[in-house]
Amino acid sequence: MSDGDGYGPYQWQVGDPEDWGDSVGVPDIPYMGYLNGDDDDDDCMAPREISESEMLHDEAWALRCDGRYEEALDKINRALELDSDDFDNWNVKAIILEDMHDYEMAIDYYTIALKHNPSSEVVKNNKAYSLSRIAEMNERKGENLKSALTRINEALSLVSNDSRRNEYLRIKGKILERMGNVPDAWACYLLASGMEEEVREMERQRKIIESSTDILINITGTSFYGDAGPLVKGNVVELIAEPSNIHDSDAIRVERNGITAGYVANSDNTLIDGVKSATDLKGKIKTNQRAEVMFRYARDYIIARLMGI
Repeated sequence: MSDGDGYGPYQWQVGDPEDWGDSVGVPDIPYMGYLNGDDDDDDCMAPREISESEMLHDEAWALRCDGRYEEALDKINRALELDSDDFDNWNVKAIILEDMHDYEMAIDYYTIALKHNPSSEVVKNNKAYSLSRIAEMNERKGENLKSALTRINEALSLVSNDSRRNEYLRIKGKILERMGNVPDAWACYLLASGMEEEVREMERQRKIIESSTDILINITGTSFYGDAGPLVKGNVVELIAEPSNIHDSDAIRVERNGITAGYVANSDNTLIDGVKSATDLKGKIKTNQRAEVMFRYARDYIIARLMGI
């Protein structure tokens, strides 16, 4: 029977304080541990039955956390035999393979997981990590750089605010630098450092280079000729052909105030689209040919325009 407090009838339970409750065992202050015999919501408190697939999934995860990868793989494969529609079974299998450094297979299973749940940010970030590991390993070895670039681009497309995004941008920068694309590599490094304004300035400079009607050059080697001082916007320099140069008969020396400041770029490592090489200018520059410095582009490129041509 109820005592009018809305909490009855209750039964006194073993372990409850002896002096709690009234003469029929109803507590003065109901608390967890007392059972309401008339509570129609008892079924809601019953634990959900766990399927065999879920049990195997949990066992696989526990084994994986314990470093027992082969056993974990066996468990998750059995879980997949029972439920291949559960995206997290595929996700866990991929994680185990990733732990075993089988990144290629991990990527395949992350892809399957995403087919079952395309919106899972967790799986996207997991797949991006495996992609980045392959890309980074290829970069370090200097192998399959085009493939590495494709993989790191895919990794970046999968993450948005993932904490590893800046790490992936730096990996992409290293790959591009290996491939000789220093400007785009530098843009990646800037983005990874949160320097978006500097990247926008690079894009503005790139458009100037691409659309200019002037003959543009890159002045390289300036770090070896410190006596001439740093070249900055507006500096006027002289270009002097050096046909007797033992390293490059097409070499063109750059002088500022009679002091060597560098050379006109003439190798794949120092040239970019939109500028002319020293070889391109062979026989075309005049005596006392001058050039005006326009700006420093992507850290390493000092862009100048030929004057009077």
